[in-house]
Amino acid sequence: MKEQPSALQVLLDQALQVKLLQAMDLQFSQWLKRQLPNSSDCQLLLSALVSEQLSQGHVCIDLAALESTLEHWPVQLRHSALQILRAPQTLIDMQIIGDGSQLTPLVIDNNRLYLYRYWQYECRVARKLVGAGNAQLEEIAAPVLKTLLDKYFDSAEQPDWQRIAAAVTSNRLISVISGGPGTGKTTTVTKLLAIYIEHQLAIGRRPIIQLAAPTGKAAARLSESIAQAKTKLTIPEQVLALIPEQGKTLHRLLGARPKSKKFIHNSDNPLLVDLLIIDEASMIDLPMMASIVDALSSQTRMILIGDRDQLASVEAGSVLGDICAAPQIACYSKAQSDQLAESCGFSNSQYSQYPFADNLAFLQKSYRFSEHSGIGELARVCNAGDVAGVDRVIAADFDDLTWLQPSADDAQLLSQLLSGYTEYIALMKTARTATEFLACFNRFQVLCAMRVGPFGIEKINQQLEQYFEKQQLKEPDNRWYVGRPVMITRNDNQMQLYNGDVGIACKDPETGQLKVYFERSGEIHALLPSRLPAHETVFAMTVHKSQGSEFDHVMLVLAQAAKVANRELIYTAITRAKQRFSFLGSVKVLQKAVAESTQRSSGLAQRIWQVSSSE
Repeated sequence: MKEQPSALQVLLDQALQVKLLQAMDLQFSQWLKRQLPNSSDCQLLLSALVSEQLSQGHVCIDLAALESTLEHWPVQLRHSALQILRAPQTLIDMQIIGDGSQLTPLVIDNNRLYLYRYWQYECRVARKLVGAGNAQLEEIAAPVLKTLLDKYFDSAEQPDWQRIAAAVTSNRLISVISGGPGTGKTTTVTKLLAIYIEHQLAIGRRPIIQLAAPTGKAAARLSESIAQAKTKLTIPEQVLALIPEQGKTLHRLLGARPKSKKFIHNSDNPLLVDLLIIDEASMIDLPMMASIVDALSSQTRMILIGDRDQLASVEAGSVLGDICAAPQIACYSKAQSDQLAESCGFSNSQYSQYPFADNLAFLQKSYRFSEHSGIGELARVCNAGDVAGVDRVIAADFDDLTWLQPSADDAQLLSQLLSGYTEYIALMKTARTATEFLACFNRFQVLCAMRVGPFGIEKINQQLEQYFEKQQLKEPDNRWYVGRPVMITRNDNQMQLYNGDVGIACKDPETGQLKVYFERSGEIHALLPSRLPAHETVFAMTVHKSQGSEFDHVMLVLAQAAKVANRELIYTAITRAKQRFSFLGSVKVLQKAVAESTQRSSGLAQRIWQVSSSE
């Protein structure tokens, strides 16, 4: 007689059928059952849930909020799951679930359930950040620091957040500068580099400095921004010569190994760098941050640069947001406040009891967007979750904002999309150079919340390519054509191409052969299409994939409610635009997204606090 499936197996199968769980979640649970036959149904269900939550970007499950974790499940399935989860039992058996003192598949810590590996990542990051944050540095003497700050920051405005950021980072082993678009992150970094180098030269040292970013695009933009900032600032020649301009991807920095997740640089082989600056830190997931901190020597200084309000990384964790989760921004200890008062004239009536707060700097004034900027105002109301503010921004009729009604008619939608690609299509018709294409590509970009559906990137890219076929700019049976922009979707260490890198297909001016051109460290490299790792067309890209990039004009397509649409996604899309932002979609859907803020489950912020407070 065939054995009847257990209540747990029925539940897991039903959850799989309605796509609440994925096959790999069930496989993980089943593997644990085979390895440890005495595992309870509660433990096995939790193992499937923690696997599923990880795929959604959560590092762990908060055991005190299981109902919240299951709130999107149908009532009957949720009821069945909670019955299993609430059964009286001991979760920690030191076989399937442990407390971290020995190797077990799962770990409970602070009433949060982790996969052992992710628990380790979180602990390593917290220990390194706080340990380095509290480390005693060979400090720049206060009078010397003030002289250098006076030299490079001559603004009379108070508070001068850029000057404060330079002062905060000058005597810290690990520090963070968070700021929105146009707040002067690159200018601040260039000036603090000048201060650091000038002081190092004065004491007889020539420091090794490295710039890095999560993606090739972000690294190239960092390189370009630093190079531009150097031309605008008055910096002594010997100092200027030591400010690097070439950024690396994090994979190149750490030394990615072919067909391996491990890096050449690690705790046993640390980076030979005195100062490491990493831009677009909001894109860094927890495993990558663990690899970064592992590769830092005890003497290497690191400054993370980013915008804590942007979308979190594609993979698990919200590392920058967790690091910047101080109860109050720009609130420092008494000692730090006294130093900032002396060096920057910054007064602070309240003092932080959170030691790691002394390692954080927040740039709070935007120089890109004036009070008359619609992009700046829309970003502000979105970031504040001000739903009514969206209506006020629309009513104000800002010159740099365009509001377009979505259409179910493909021809009308195509017309709306093509309006931004006029210049690019002209280049396609004249088969221009890779340099021209790469520059033009940055002038306009369509962003979508979703991959699939009538307003997702797959449909929009398909519509555009069908139009190009009608215009004889693309052959029907050939994926490749002049002007095709592609984004790499899988890392290839051998080819030095990484997820997020964008290249454009053009004809080789010497041979006429079609090649794909990528900008890397300020230089353009060409590859045959057949040599590329996994890639996709990106006339339209997801908002997630746009992180680390900026465009003159951005069009966000959001015509339907989407599970992934939230405040952070909208804010990230808006702040990709430098000059103009167009919204093609439903204002109601936009307002619904602005009202919803997504918090990823993680213990990193609390762990930093606990470790920080105990040291």
